[in-house]
Amino acid sequence: MKTTFFPCLLALALVACGETDTQLVETSAADHDGMDHALSTSDDGAPLADDGVMPVIDVRLAWMRPHPQGRDVTAAYFVAGLSDGQADRLVEARIDGAERVELHGHTMDDQGMMRMRPVGPQRVAAETPLVFAPGGLHLMVHGLAAAAEGDTATGVLVFERAGEVPVVFAVQAAAPAEPTEH
Repeated sequence: MKTTFFPCLLALALVACGETDTQLVETSAADHDGMDHALSTSDDGAPLADDGVMPVIDVRLAWMRPHPQGRDVTAAYFVAGLSDGQADRLVEARIDGAERVELHGHTMDDQGMMRMRPVGPQRVAAETPLVFAPGGLHLMVHGLAAAAEGDTATGVLVFERAGEVPVVFAVQAAAPAEPTEH
C-alpha cells in the first residue's frame, strides 16, 4: 500500500500544485530516485546582451497531461533549445483557452516535503536546453477545458529576445519518447 500511495500522492500534487501559491506534499525520498529536485533558477534577471543574432528557438517534445477527473488544472512540458543565437530567456507561456499558465517548479526540503511554486523567467543557452519535465520545471495550466488523451492544445512560449514561439502540446498520459538519430 505504501509503495503505491506515495507515487499517487506525488502525481496528484504535480497536477494540482496550482491550487494555492505554495502547497506542501509529504513524500518519501525513495519514491523520487532519479528526479531532479533542484529548482532551476535563472540568471540575475538583467537584460540579455544583444550578440547581433536573433535567437531561434526550437521547441520539441511538447506534451500535456490529460485533465484529472473533475479538475480544471493540469501540467504541460517541453524542451526548448537554441538553433541559432547565444542565449534567451522564457518569460511567459500561454495556451489557447486557458485562464492562465504559470511557470512552476518544485524542491524537496530536508524533511521530505515537496514545495511547488511559480518561478521566474528561465534561461536557455546554446549549450543548455531548457527542459520542462515531470519532477522538475513544468507549466501549470489553469482553467482550460478538459483535455483528454489524443487531444492537442496550441499556445505560445514567449521569450525575451525571440518573442512568441508557437507550440502544439500533445495530450498524453506519459512523456513522448526522445527520437533516436541514425
